[in-house]
Amino acid sequence: MSAPTFAQEDLELKQCEQEARRLAKELEDARELPKRIARERQDRENTMPPLERVGEITRLKRHEQEMATRAATRNLRKIQSRSLLLLVSLIAATAALIAWGLRVMHG
Repeated sequence: MSAPTFAQEDLELKQCEQEARRLAKELEDARELPKRIARERQDRENTMPPLERVGEITRLKRHEQEMATRAATRNLRKIQSRSLLLLVSLIAATAALIAWGLRVMHG
């Protein structure tokens, strides 16, 4: 085997330096990745959607509010009908007690 020449060693050194620079750049890119992902996510959140999507979102929100309003109205009607039934029952019981009391008093 022949001893490596100065030119070969210099060439290998340059290749090692290039590899070290490439690896350092990859490491720097890897360190920047979480920041870049966070920046991109924030940009997506802050970017206004296309106008047709805005209309669709508005219609969806309005529909959800109407559904909530309808459900609330339906629940309110149930509660009021139940309360009305209790009120009618109370009035009927009061009338029955008064009638019974009058019958007992008149003998």
